[in-house]
Amino acid sequence: MTSLRVAFLLEQAWHRVPGGTAVAAVELARALLERDDVDFLGVTARHRSTDLPPLLVSSAGTDHLPMVSSALPRFVLYEAWHQLGRPRVDRLVGRSGGAPDVVHASGGAVPATRSPLVATVHDVAWRHYPEAATRRGRRLFEGWLSDARRADRIVCPSEATRADLVEAGFDGDRIRIVSLGVGRTDIEPGLPARLRARYGLEGRFVLWVGTLEPRKNLDRLVAAMSEAGPLAGMPLVLVGPGGWQTDVIQTVAPLRGRAVVVGSVSEVEKRAWYEAADVFCLPSLHEGFGLPVLEAMAHGVPVVTSAGTATEELVGDAGLTVDPTDTGAIAEALCAVLDDETLAARLADAGRTRAASRRWSDTADGMMAVYREVAG
Repeated sequence: MTSLRVAFLLEQAWHRVPGGTAVAAVELARALLERDDVDFLGVTARHRSTDLPPLLVSSAGTDHLPMVSSALPRFVLYEAWHQLGRPRVDRLVGRSGGAPDVVHASGGAVPATRSPLVATVHDVAWRHYPEAATRRGRRLFEGWLSDARRADRIVCPSEATRADLVEAGFDGDRIRIVSLGVGRTDIEPGLPARLRARYGLEGRFVLWVGTLEPRKNLDRLVAAMSEAGPLAGMPLVLVGPGGWQTDVIQTVAPLRGRAVVVGSVSEVEKRAWYEAADVFCLPSLHEGFGLPVLEAMAHGVPVVTSAGTATEELVGDAGLTVDPTDTGAIAEALCAVLDDETLAARLADAGRTRAASRRWSDTADGMMAVYREVAG
């Protein structure tokens, strides 16, 4: 089969808070690089340092991703693409081996190009909850969404996001759903026990993983765990980077010392936290997919997550879904998992089975089908 030369935006990995969209871009890039029908080239902005960002360094196999950098720094490059439709990446990519067959805006900014264009839109959360994003963030997101309209195909990770895009005026015939995947689940021997010992976690605990921002709804999870009953003395472990508009110390204050704020961790440590947890909870107000939910399922952790958003679609019958605005419902679901070993075991097994069908290689298969569609 003829190899396609794909120019792929990787600049998200350098963002201050990369988030799940950058993780998705990097993992998809890795999966594409392993194929023999792709001539892959990452596209980035200019950076003063030659050091790779942690997201690339911590992901085995990504430090050799072939990349080409613009002469412009990120902010100028993003604004030039949006306002001027220049510089086109075709010439930049052409200098290192020929013009691209496909340009993939893998999430966020949309490069200027005359080549066939694929744009990934993970979610339109800021339209559902504008107060959960900064004014500058909303302007950027709206600009990128507008730029995505010139793509030959729009890719999104869920039916929920597809529905949002159609409501936003996108042509449904040009939208393709390509699910995200889950990577390695191997655990460093003894690491889960060492993490428990390091943080004084002798009994069961609830795990939350993500970027700290308002739409993740952490305040309601804290309120649910502050209620009397089985959750009253249980720790809540928070894993992930600080984002914006969330004072984590103030948010977890009602738990009176039962919150363990771990912060950013390596991929190895994150996998160990999933392995150590008794139940995972992500009660987001809105998600385009919900990578931590899929990761938790892959590790066999019973999941409690939100109804009415993409995570409900993701878990199916392999998790419990609740109204994320109802703290009583969140508490009830957590207690149900913790109090019923049979239920917990069923959810764990169902989660592993469901996650097994969603690998990054499958994501790459789906994306290649889209690439070939637009490349003719």
